[in-house]
Amino acid sequence: MPDQSPARVTTMSSPARSIAWGAALIVVAGLTAVWPDFALLPVAVVAVLAVWRFPDRALEILCVGVLAVRPSLDIFSERRFGLGPFALNPSVIFGASILLLAMVLAVRRVQRGEFIWVDRRLRNIHFWLIGCYALACYSGVRWYGTVGAGEGIREAVRILSLIAGLLVVLWWAADHPDRFRRGWNYLIIGTIPPIVVALWQLVSGTGYLETEGFNRLMGTFSHPNSLGQYLVPFVLLSVGRLTGTRGWPRIILFAVSVGLTLLIALTYSRTALFTLIAGLVALPLLQLRYLGWRAIQRLALSFLAVLLFCWMIVLPMVRQRFANISISTQVIEAAREGQSENSFTWRLINWGTLISLGREHAIAGHGAGMTTVLNPLVSQDSGLPFNAHDDFVRFFFEAGILGVIAYTMYGVLLCWWTLRLARRLQYNRAAAGFAVVAGLMAEIFLTLGTTELSLNTAILFELNGMLALLTVEPDFHGAREEIPVEVPVAEPALSGY
Repeated sequence: MPDQSPARVTTMSSPARSIAWGAALIVVAGLTAVWPDFALLPVAVVAVLAVWRFPDRALEILCVGVLAVRPSLDIFSERRFGLGPFALNPSVIFGASILLLAMVLAVRRVQRGEFIWVDRRLRNIHFWLIGCYALACYSGVRWYGTVGAGEGIREAVRILSLIAGLLVVLWWAADHPDRFRRGWNYLIIGTIPPIVVALWQLVSGTGYLETEGFNRLMGTFSHPNSLGQYLVPFVLLSVGRLTGTRGWPRIILFAVSVGLTLLIALTYSRTALFTLIAGLVALPLLQLRYLGWRAIQRLALSFLAVLLFCWMIVLPMVRQRFANISISTQVIEAAREGQSENSFTWRLINWGTLISLGREHAIAGHGAGMTTVLNPLVSQDSGLPFNAHDDFVRFFFEAGILGVIAYTMYGVLLCWWTLRLARRLQYNRAAAGFAVVAGLMAEIFLTLGTTELSLNTAILFELNGMLALLTVEPDFHGAREEIPVEVPVAEPALSGY
């Protein structure tokens, strides 16, 4: 008769298990000694296992990172001569971690039958962005081989990590109406380190000093332009909320609006000032259909009060900052030598140079990230070729005409989707929605792309987080439909699939 006894399960004895673990640690230690970055691999494995085992807790931690921690890491984003495209720093590790752990959570959600995107239209909008970068990556590999592949991989990981950050906040916010307020609290907490550091730079005179005669505040960011653009959506939100508040809250919001505007002015960033003004002009126009003329008049008066109050204080600084805009032989020569980075003349020369070079591959561009490889204008500070300082010029150079079309479609559709969503939010949350729309329009379009938003990773994490929080509705329970055009204000605005 065949043996009916249960199969014997062989297990590794305790001494053998200890020897195996010891050998594994020795191998890891040896590889780490030869290649220090290898030490991140065991940490990544442990993080993946923890996220798979505790997905809900992991979402909370990742959201805190996206909404509150990332702005404080931007100071490490600066690239300098001698650093390759895969040089590790805290901001790079953060982005790669968000991407990796979001992929784990996505697999987990598919396994549990949960949605990935809250709305098909939002997913399709991001296909335009992914297509733009995919085209640029292909061009880089085609024309420049391994160099183009290295730059392309870095850009692909960066943009995919931004999409992963958006998805993480979407997943965290779903089915939990209380997380709208908590998410915005995380965003506000995230502003504290940059503002505190900026105030210390103001008092100690230790800001960005490379612009002669100016102590430009930059907080925890790698450049004053980034700090200014980072604060713009918070100013728009504060001004937008002024029309719906009374008493002390109104006074506090006015003080916040003025204080943040002054900080933006102290960055001496012309781009940030243009972005703020464009956003403040767009804000009442966007709300005209939603609030009506009386509310728009109050909003416009609030905007003018903030602007006039700040203007009286910052007028000398603004006048001084704009005084050096000129076109002369000396300025042009300095711009060509990379000694006039902040000059408007330098930007014109830089744009003209990149457009001229971009015509060599006008259809699909030179490749993702190749601007800082091929630009003949080189920064004396970092030792690297300058970036485009304009999103549309950069995408033309790196992804050609097709890339510009794809990026423009992405920006237009994203702003339109967010505007439709804002019009369906409850009144107390609509101010945040319209502030996000105005911020997106100002950062992408209303300043003709000079903000180069596509490279400001920390600001994109901020805007994506704000956008994701808008999908939180008090009566949202996960119905699986898209946003219908005819939904009235009182009904749910979103659902997932």
